Amino acid sequence: MILYDSHIPLTNYAHQLDEELVPFDGRNLTKKDILASGARALFIRSVTKIDQSLITGTQLRFIGTCTAGYEHVDVQSLRNKGIAFAHAPGSNAMPVVEYVLTALHEWKKKTNAQFPNLTIGIIGMGQIGTRVAMMCQLLGMRVLASDPPLESYGKNVTEGVEWVSLNMLFMQSNCISVHAAMNTHDLFPTQNLIKEYHCSLMNSSSLFIHAARGGMVDEHALLKAMNDSDIHVAIDVWKQEPSWNRELAGHPRTIMATPHIAGYTEDARKRGIDMIVQAYCNLMDKQFTSQSNDMKGTSVADPKAVNLIKERRFGEQKILWLQGKQGNVFDEGRRTFMHDLETLSDIMLM
Repeated sequence: MILYDSHIPLTNYAHQLDEELVPFDGRNLTKKDILASGARALFIRSVTKIDQSLITGTQLRFIGTCTAGYEHVDVQSLRNKGIAFAHAPGSNAMPVVEYVLTALHEWKKKTNAQFPNLTIGIIGMGQIGTRVAMMCQLLGMRVLASDPPLESYGKNVTEGVEWVSLNMLFMQSNCISVHAAMNTHDLFPTQNLIKEYHCSLMNSSSLFIHAARGGMVDEHALLKAMNDSDIHVAIDVWKQEPSWNRELAGHPRTIMATPHIAGYTEDARKRGIDMIVQAYCNLMDKQFTSQSNDMKGTSVADPKAVNLIKERRFGEQKILWLQGKQGNVFDEGRRTFMHDLETLSDIMLM
């Protein structure tokens, strides 16, 4: 038997899985639920926290999260108990690229900036950061990158991208985009990575884009920089999720404020579930057939691309609706965005 978050369209795979499928509320899963069901597999999203106390004594053999990030899962505890784990790296990369492209163009309209004269600094050069870098190169921008773990492991940076220190990135960039993974236990922890000192280094009227994970950025320091140096912000992730910082979201220089939906399109959700179902089928020696059909879309260099992305995902009425919401903006907002369509064709990794 498989327990799955009710927001995951797992029933599309029922004929392949050939097991009883039982949905649950992703924010309210309990150990009692797992024990009562006798489930051997658990399919989750980022709203479900997995730790040792939740899994101890259960019959679970597999846990899969249909998200690229997995900081909500205590992977070491799973290893210790012999529970297989899978996530979906890169599944949401292209919609996040669309988010960054939209933010850049909205900022460009406000400041009359010209991309060929600009430098963007990218923090985190995984699957998303690398695609953002390639997109910005196509726009004619100079690209700086800071990712100490990857740099120390000897990863070859994308051609034309310059490795720099975090301080140098903040000082030299007109735009900064954060795409690092959240971790607290590594040699290079990213929790509370960007502090008041870094925010003070940003150039006046620059753009700060945050579409990684809440808790990496000091939101109060960011607000101070917005007031002191006219910094503009596009922010999708928040320290206190599922709540957001209303002062930051409603600031006049906040270009976009969204409830963790930068990578939350219908196509991304399909790719994510596809990847973890495949991992489970491989574990259980079942046949797997993909339900995800990626379509080639518009080039990032097409002048019509941004208008089409805004029409499909970030229209003015939708942003105003978010800004005016009180209470549980996260769950309502995510339901509003969850069927959005992607526009861009894939930017292939080299």
